[in-house]
Amino acid sequence: MSSTKDKVMQAMRDLPQLPVAVEKLLAVMRDENSSADDVTKVLSSDQALAGKILKLVNSSFYGMSGEVSTITRAVVVLGFSGVRNVAMGFGMVSAMKKLGGVSVAEFWDHAIATGAGAQAMAPLLGSGHDPDEAFIAGLMHDIGHMVLASAAPDEWQQAQERVRDGEDPVTVEKDLMGMSHASVGQRLMKYWQLPDVLQDAARWHHHTKTTAGREQPLTTLVALGDVLACINGGDFENPPSELDLGRLLRMNCLEVEQIRQALSGMDQRIDEMRVFLKIADDGGGLGDSREPLMDDVGSAVVLSTDQDRVTWVGGLLQHFGCRIFPLRSYFEQEAGCESVRLVVIDPNSVTQTQLQKILPFLEQQSAQVCVLQDTQSGPMATQLGERYTALPYVFTRQHVAELLAGVPSGA
Repeated sequence: MSSTKDKVMQAMRDLPQLPVAVEKLLAVMRDENSSADDVTKVLSSDQALAGKILKLVNSSFYGMSGEVSTITRAVVVLGFSGVRNVAMGFGMVSAMKKLGGVSVAEFWDHAIATGAGAQAMAPLLGSGHDPDEAFIAGLMHDIGHMVLASAAPDEWQQAQERVRDGEDPVTVEKDLMGMSHASVGQRLMKYWQLPDVLQDAARWHHHTKTTAGREQPLTTLVALGDVLACINGGDFENPPSELDLGRLLRMNCLEVEQIRQALSGMDQRIDEMRVFLKIADDGGGLGDSREPLMDDVGSAVVLSTDQDRVTWVGGLLQHFGCRIFPLRSYFEQEAGCESVRLVVIDPNSVTQTQLQKILPFLEQQSAQVCVLQDTQSGPMATQLGERYTALPYVFTRQHVAELLAGVPSGA
């Protein structure tokens, strides 16, 4: 442990610097007396950064109707906060390229999906939240992983494997490396003199009590973006438990329908954010990876009398391309029931008597049957769990793909 922590501490002493032009720009923007002319002068002094900003402003990322051909105009269009956000994002991508050890594709897939999710949640969390700042915070929230993986790749990989098995990431990383990716990310942002709210988002996005409160709205947006990124695709991190998600929603007066609403627009926004990443990477390959969407997924049936669970499970399945087939129509074998490839049973909605009638019917069907994991696992959940594959309450695209892998379409 001590030698591993020494490696991490050495990596912290050798942290990569932001590009000089980005440092100058952020320093100017920290000065309350700075003007748009001062910002323009700094940008104009570095042709590479200026070119990236002009390219981004004229890309699908911003969707401008007219061409922006000068830095002066770009500063006016973006505003101070917009220029700062773009510069921080570009600087972070440039600095992180100096590190190794992480699966680059998986890291950036999760980063831009979290940024897209945080941005999508910003207007839903209430007025006054800057969607572009939420995007940058989401993009940067896991940069501590890059440092840890570069300093101690074997231990970092071991930590990732334990996290995939269900252990808490912060606890595991402290155990194996002496520091978590959250605390390392905060220190790196402090070293770069980035705003405190970004440092806090990196430090506390896994801390349920912090993200479930309203004292740090940007941290909460990043935590929500993290949830959406896990659900939407990729296995860089595990989704939260039902309890943690419920706490996060309740404390921020959010409904599951709003999570579905944010998910619905994520695919397009992720594509737009890949444009940002490609420009930041000077046209490199960081923006090329993409989690393939499932096709020909057929229909699914949700066996539950709890309308909230029907809404949640059905909404996620629809997001992944499943059509929801009516429960009664399925049991009465009405036209179209042959398209059902997945049946999700809510253990809270089935009695022992009902189960005795349902099981023989399900055994005759070709659909894959799974049982929704319950926060409080009772006897029924245990009984069904012994017979069928478990599906987490907060399930992902990968969970559904794995369940459907052996089920022929149109069966």
